[in-house]
Amino acid sequence: MHAIQMGLNPAMQAVDMVVEIDGRRVKALIPREVFELCLRSPATPEAWLRCCEEHADVLQAAIRRRFAAKPQDQVVVRSSDFGALAPDAEEAPS
Repeated sequence: MHAIQMGLNPAMQAVDMVVEIDGRRVKALIPREVFELCLRSPATPEAWLRCCEEHADVLQAAIRRRFAAKPQDQVVVRSSDFGALAPDAEEAPS
């Protein structure tokens, strides 16, 4: 699996990443919470894109798991997809 393209989605405060899984194009929406809370990225859109490049293998593994759970053309990656990388509930702002 490899990323075909990625770009900012300002309306959703996220990054769209298109990947190919088993010959099928899958569009993944990766919200800012994933970058900032799980991958410790600065809170800027440019930093999110850099984070996509730096952590492509981790993000693509999360996309693959989402796709395997429910094969569809679009998936949404969540902070819960990162297990140990996800922030503890105690750390989450109230």
